[in-house]
Amino acid sequence: MQTTEIESRPPSRRLNIGTIAAVVIAAFALALIAEAIFTRDPYWALRWTVDLKVYLASGEAVRHGTSLYDVAIQSPLYGPMPYLYPPLTAILFFVPLSLLPIGAASLVWNTLSLIALGAVAWLSLGIAGVRTPRTRAALTLVVLVLATWLLPVRIQLIAGQINMFLLLLVLLDFRGHTGRWRGLGIGIAAGLKVTPLIFIAYLVVTRQWRAAATATAAFLGTVVLGFVLLPADAARYWGGLVLHSSRAGGVWDTPNQSLSGALARGVSSTQFAHWWLVVLAIVAVLGLAVARYAHQHGSDFLGFSAAAVTGLLVSPVSWEHHWVYVIPLLVWLAVRAYRDRSAVLATLTVVLAAVFSIRVFSLLGIQESPPAPMALAGWEQVIAALFPLTGLLLLLAGPIWLHRTSRVPVAEPAERVLLREPTGAVAG
Repeated sequence: MQTTEIESRPPSRRLNIGTIAAVVIAAFALALIAEAIFTRDPYWALRWTVDLKVYLASGEAVRHGTSLYDVAIQSPLYGPMPYLYPPLTAILFFVPLSLLPIGAASLVWNTLSLIALGAVAWLSLGIAGVRTPRTRAALTLVVLVLATWLLPVRIQLIAGQINMFLLLLVLLDFRGHTGRWRGLGIGIAAGLKVTPLIFIAYLVVTRQWRAAATATAAFLGTVVLGFVLLPADAARYWGGLVLHSSRAGGVWDTPNQSLSGALARGVSSTQFAHWWLVVLAIVAVLGLAVARYAHQHGSDFLGFSAAAVTGLLVSPVSWEHHWVYVIPLLVWLAVRAYRDRSAVLATLTVVLAAVFSIRVFSLLGIQESPPAPMALAGWEQVIAALFPLTGLLLLLAGPIWLHRTSRVPVAEPAERVLLREPTGAVAG
């Protein structure tokens, strides 16, 4: 397969404005539809805005001068739910949101989350090589509508979660450019919720030193700003609470789709066992090695995807809504399957979309949040761990596929390739 130059017309201002307006209108309509559907379902109605209520309480705590980390909303399903994020997150997002009543706040929050999803779709299509402006604009709306029904997005809307904004910030640093501000989005995202720190590790192992330094400086800047604005809460959080993953819920809960969750269910454990650290360390090394391999073979984006999956696997808690990081990969695979007319990639895309759309464990009667670890049969363990098992398979199969399809010698710098040809270009 020969390298070709990609030429595209810059989008007109009218098209840009029209695309933004269409995404905003679609996001608002989808937020309304989601609320109408899920609040009428008895199962999901009990879970509606369960996390958003904690966020609103954190905003009120800041406004009233009380400690963020004394906030705990009592849920009839999950018991006491504390505020889990750094102080700066509450100041930036939840103080203004807490001025609204819960109904208005949930509609505003979910609309903004879906607008962020639209931006993720736009960026993902560009990374995948869709350059024709009208095609990219139309596909952005298609992806927005289709992605809304992926399970991580549905759970994000139901709970009122923050992860779509983090994905957008991180993805801004993977658009194929090597500018001086690359790493800024990663650093800010890590300062809002520590899990994006995995991408700084990715920048380090791929020797993107300038971007790694920018990301680290941005992250430290958010920490310092938190100390300036809320010194007592910042000291309490960064002084130890950040390491208390048990505050997020039972590690064995089925929606915890991390390796730790799978291990807890597999051995019926209520506590994080020390030997798990060995398993997680091996997976972290494997995942970052795969990410580095992808980068060396000319795809910084696939390196991002491998790093994202690695972070989700090794985090003590990766709830279903944390897996929104698979959305750009699904878009990339779909575009690549179309461009190459590949039945294999098309099938893989459909299978992955199904895995990340259907809550199989609920359909088969496996409990969501039991009071203690369940005794599951072998096949039930597999069903209860579909996300992490799929993530592991992607990490293992990715290098094999790259080796067979790569057009770029390992020694050639990825930045040169990214500037020369965006992978998977599609003309509309």
